[in-house]
Amino acid sequence: MLNIFNHFKEEFFAVLQKIAAENNVEISQKDFDNFTVEPAKEKTHGDLACNIAMVLSKKFLAIESLNNPRKLAEVIITKISNENISKLEIAGPGFINIFLKNQIFHQILAELLQKKSFDFPNLGKGEKINLEYASPNPTGPIHVGHTRGAIYGDVLATLLQKVGYDVLKEYYINDAGSQIITLVKSAYLRYLEALGEKVEIPEGFYPGEYLIPVGIAVKERFGNNLKNVFKCGKFANVFLKTGYTEDSKEYKDFRDFVVDSMIEMIKSDLLTLGIKHDSYFSERKELHDKNKINEAIQTLRSIKKNGESLIYEGFLESPKTEKGVGVIPEGYEDYEQTLFRSTLFGDDQDRVVEKVERNPQRTDEENQKSKKVPTYFAGDMAYVVSKFERGARTFIMPLGYDHAGYVKRLTAAVEALTSGQAKLKVILCQMVKFVKNGEPLKMSKRSGNFITAREVIDEVGADALRFIMLTRKNDAPFDFDLAKVIEQSKDNPIFYVQYAHARCCSVLRNLKAEGILPEIESQKIDESVLKNLTDEAEIELIKKIASFPRIIELAAINYEPHKIAFYLQELAANFHSLWNKGSENHDLKFIVKDNLNLTKSRIYLIIALKIIIASGLEIFNIKAVEEMR
Repeated sequence: MLNIFNHFKEEFFAVLQKIAAENNVEISQKDFDNFTVEPAKEKTHGDLACNIAMVLSKKFLAIESLNNPRKLAEVIITKISNENISKLEIAGPGFINIFLKNQIFHQILAELLQKKSFDFPNLGKGEKINLEYASPNPTGPIHVGHTRGAIYGDVLATLLQKVGYDVLKEYYINDAGSQIITLVKSAYLRYLEALGEKVEIPEGFYPGEYLIPVGIAVKERFGNNLKNVFKCGKFANVFLKTGYTEDSKEYKDFRDFVVDSMIEMIKSDLLTLGIKHDSYFSERKELHDKNKINEAIQTLRSIKKNGESLIYEGFLESPKTEKGVGVIPEGYEDYEQTLFRSTLFGDDQDRVVEKVERNPQRTDEENQKSKKVPTYFAGDMAYVVSKFERGARTFIMPLGYDHAGYVKRLTAAVEALTSGQAKLKVILCQMVKFVKNGEPLKMSKRSGNFITAREVIDEVGADALRFIMLTRKNDAPFDFDLAKVIEQSKDNPIFYVQYAHARCCSVLRNLKAEGILPEIESQKIDESVLKNLTDEAEIELIKKIASFPRIIELAAINYEPHKIAFYLQELAANFHSLWNKGSENHDLKFIVKDNLNLTKSRIYLIIALKIIIASGLEIFNIKAVEEMR
């Protein structure tokens, strides 16, 4: 399917190259990337607008007849010869407005119908991308706060795969750290409960009922064998009983069983959202157990920039005070730490990668002499190395806005550890507030303190959740009203789009009942009848169909799948507008029994529309419906 924007961009650039050659001016491929051909902002300005003269006239400053945008534009339009252009005009300081004949839109329609599908452009050419998303701590089910980033990541992965990127969809299992110890303690209480003991869930533990089946499963797997391994009462500071350590087989077996149970729960929750990852990367197994964190630190220690190692032992800058008020740098401690010179790569301050964990029972001197442990950021650095070693050269991470301060240090780590050979793209997603009838959704007993994604899916369906989550830009706050999502009205975006596809199917069913459809489908596409599509609403719909390749490219290049959701809503609106005109004017009905050629042309338009709607929804992992019920 012809991308008219790229088509005319290439034509205008070819003309500019000829003009440049005639005047001994050098033009490069980089110049091609600097100008655009875009839809005209107003109908009176034509179909397309090109800023080539505005952007590249500076190349011709030494040529008097070409040394400003309007002069250059005037020469360009005299050399453009294209039978599909009805008029070219210069606007403002040098924009070129392009007016197209309807025949090019008929040609695009014919091409789409002949292929019977939309071919996505090969933008990626097999480039490897690691897209890590939907990776909450494995301490509970997926809650609604996770869904925006999870859906965004999953739809972006599909989009990038469609346009030729080799995308690994990865879930990062954060199964090391204090939250896992808390999870194990909480699950152990549920295990005791399954053994018949009465338990009380202390403050700071995970109180959700989702751990009850985990406790039962532990009982079925281990029986009474673990009853004496842990000390986990309300006021217990010591977790493991005497004789057991975190290296003991009993502890490891219990921890692994609990974490694996949580991961299976999360996988199941994500599957209800239509999300399935290619890879599940364990922080503990892949980084901690294999000493990869220390290796990443040592790698940076061996790299020098401006004559200094990227890792050094030192102090963060002392707190700055003004009138007695201290401004404490993140990670500040009043003793020596192991630091990464992230400021050399654009970060606001150097970052701690190893620190001493203070024990209040030890003296300051004893604390400072204690063995340093890696920070959370050090684990992130090791994860960067793993992604790079596995072949990825672009790392994409959708994160919540509460991680905004983390972007610079991650970017610094990627640049340092890959010698600039990989790039990081962090997409920050605002939180979503779920409401029903204007009231915030109440908390869940199952989770203990949040609403699970599964509960929302049970209410509105996965398709509605996936689509509507992408009807806002990621950085825009979003109130998700569950009541509106199940309305059958134009105010419900997914209903509006699906209704357009269902209406197309209803027309084809009616044609089949009339005995006309088999005749049309059995024949080769009759391109000659497409010239019958002349009504303004018909042409506007074809123009919108023709813009689909450009929308796909923009969405993929800018990592903005919401553009496709916007586009599908606009496409549906164009179609519903044409449908309504047909209801008012018999001559614009899709089936005109006494005019087979006109009927053919409009059925071709409907078939093309179906192809585009289905292709767009497929990116969201949503199947286009044939009937609305």
